[in-house]
Amino acid sequence: MTDAIQAIFVTPGLAFSRLGGSSTPQCAYDWVDTRAPRADGETTIAPNWTLAVQPDGSAQPFMPDSVAFRDGDLIRPVAPFYEVWARVGGAGSAPATWRDVPLTPALLQANGLALAALQLKVTARNLKAARRAGNPQLGFGTFPPLTFNANDNSRIPILGVSPTTAPTPMIPHGRSIPLGSVQFLRSMPQPNGEAWSGAVNVETLRFRYTPAAGLFYGPPEAAQAAPQNGRPASAVRPENAFLNANAGWRGTSTSQLVEPGDTYDVINQSQSPDPNLPSPGFGPSLGVVDDTCEVHFEVFLHGGQAARTLTALAVAFVGPPDFAPDRRPFLSTADELNDRSADAGARNTAIDGPDLDRWVADLFQRVYETVSLFNVDAYRRDRAANLPPDKIKPADVDGGARDDPKRAMGGRDGLRNALYKLAAPTTDNTLPLSEHARMRHRALSDLQNLIEVVSLDANRIKTLVRPPFEVESFEDGNSTSMRMPPFMRQSNALPLTLARWQYDLLLRWVERTAADLAAGRLEVVGRPRARVLSPAAAARRASVLARIDATAAVQ
Repeated sequence: MTDAIQAIFVTPGLAFSRLGGSSTPQCAYDWVDTRAPRADGETTIAPNWTLAVQPDGSAQPFMPDSVAFRDGDLIRPVAPFYEVWARVGGAGSAPATWRDVPLTPALLQANGLALAALQLKVTARNLKAARRAGNPQLGFGTFPPLTFNANDNSRIPILGVSPTTAPTPMIPHGRSIPLGSVQFLRSMPQPNGEAWSGAVNVETLRFRYTPAAGLFYGPPEAAQAAPQNGRPASAVRPENAFLNANAGWRGTSTSQLVEPGDTYDVINQSQSPDPNLPSPGFGPSLGVVDDTCEVHFEVFLHGGQAARTLTALAVAFVGPPDFAPDRRPFLSTADELNDRSADAGARNTAIDGPDLDRWVADLFQRVYETVSLFNVDAYRRDRAANLPPDKIKPADVDGGARDDPKRAMGGRDGLRNALYKLAAPTTDNTLPLSEHARMRHRALSDLQNLIEVVSLDANRIKTLVRPPFEVESFEDGNSTSMRMPPFMRQSNALPLTLARWQYDLLLRWVERTAADLAAGRLEVVGRPRARVLSPAAAARRASVLARIDATAAVQ
């Protein structure tokens, strides 16, 4: 007897999609360790099995020869697949005994269900203008949501419109902003002899979300050319300049409403900036929006042996392209979610010994990969980099070689390591801070070098690394403690930090390493070991020292 479908779920439950104008989506790839020396890190990318959607809606797996991110000037969009899975078990069985299996047409049929019993509801929203203006009627998306069944394998466009309740719709009636498309793929019998048979199951029921092209839309005024950096430019293409300027987004100023505030186009700000505004980029708004969005997927399975509707949820977050494919962030969304999981403490406790060493080495490798993307000199120049008086050293580490030594990373920065002196920029080395940051973090991505840091100063890492969510009392838009990571900000414009579980694990490794060094259980590789004297040599040394002490006492 076939086990009954007791529950369904979607994997992944959350995915990130990237805008792109190419008709070919981004191929799949993995992060891998090259195991070969590289000046800029060990991480690289390698192609993985990719699904090509056929005209009939089925999926054909293939292995790309290489990983491409563009087709000419057009960026390939990141279009995630979502698989629908079932939890099956006997009637009346305990949930602990249920098994997770792919949901397939055969499993549906065994449970007395047709493909039409599986339904997908799609809700997409872009709420940027609504949030910045404090007006929910400026949001746009699917009103009402899209709904279709798994036996429909056509590609269904997602068209963004204004809410039906909007008194003055920002998107006029009869017009829409494309927010991508969604498609339920056709299930196919799983073959046994293909190279991909063990990696991809084409019988699994899945759907794909493809994001929009990455375009801007605005009122007619936004298509008029306005000087930008000395050149004529317009914010939107003429064909996309159809939004209603009187809906409430154009002309709105949001300088005190959201952080960061400079995330939208403004009216003639480059020509006549308002002297009362902190900096260019704050209102009044030009009335422009983009085609990013957040998409919620609700999967319903109606009827069956349980005679009830089973549901599952998934989400897609749509953002701009990201061109750092072989650089991993030191703080990922998974890290943030792990920080909020109920078993975070138990997971941390289980990471110890060699596993903890590997985890710390990987963390600092990712830190280096992030730093390697930064122009640290520009961040110091353009971002908040002033130091409060109590964080300034009395002596200049750089001996006056650098300009403005009281600024962050200058010669009197309280956190600067006196062992490393930095010169001012020259024609041969225009970015000395960036070069130094990469050199130091490249070294620290080697665990042995990190152990040496602990051996020299057991408190150095704790002093440098900012505790989770900490903002010191003097820190604002113009002053910083320079604790790691410096200059970087999270979504609320506060200093970015490690997640709590990352910070706790790092400090535990530092404490363990310091204790092992002190007890002689660990040594710094490459450092000369103290020679152990024989008993006779130790006696002779003691005799000589005693005579020296006796002579000093007489004198």
